[in-house]
Amino acid sequence: MSSNNKQPEKAPIEVSREEMDELKRDMRSAQLTAWAEANQQKIVAGVVAIIVLIAGISMWKDHSESQRASAAALYYQALNTPQQEDKRSMLQEIIKDYDNTVYGGLARLLLVNADPEHAVQYLQALMGRSDVDSGIRTQARLDLAQLKIDAGDKAAANKLLQTQVGADYEQLRQFMMAQAAADDTARIEHLKKARDAESHDAELSQRIEQQLSTLDAGTAGKD
Repeated sequence: MSSNNKQPEKAPIEVSREEMDELKRDMRSAQLTAWAEANQQKIVAGVVAIIVLIAGISMWKDHSESQRASAAALYYQALNTPQQEDKRSMLQEIIKDYDNTVYGGLARLLLVNADPEHAVQYLQALMGRSDVDSGIRTQARLDLAQLKIDAGDKAAANKLLQTQVGADYEQLRQFMMAQAAADDTARIEHLKKARDAESHDAELSQRIEQQLSTLDAGTAGKD
């Protein structure tokens, strides 16, 4: 009797892989929905923050472009102004209002001649700027060294001239080191290096040859 009343065992329900993947997707979707509902305020705040950030970046770019355009216009106006006083005033205005643009550095380069009284300060500032071409920084260093030579401060000039330069500037550097040398022997050595360096200035090459000739004659006379 007991055997007749025994319930037949149910066969296990087989679930296909596709159905299982669908079930997992539904579960993940439900979990994400629940999380989103629980964190709705945080999500909204995050979206607002992103929108504000994007708007801020856009406004900053627009402001930067506007600053650069205004500085460029004033710089080229100063470049074409024959009156030194007007030129100096415009260039100083660039430094005052647009020094965060590359034209702040370029303005100082022109001010070396337009405002020679403060040339040292302009050149020192140029040497420290990373937003100008490396060639301009090198030229600023050499120009400052020349000012030191003209002022009789050879020690300061030599210190500036110790910094290595590119091939385009090596002839001028060696020539200036000759001017700042302590004796004729060192002067001749630097002049020879200047003579052998790559040259882009025929007048400078001529001066080097003339000085070498004069020094060689003087040395021969001593012998």
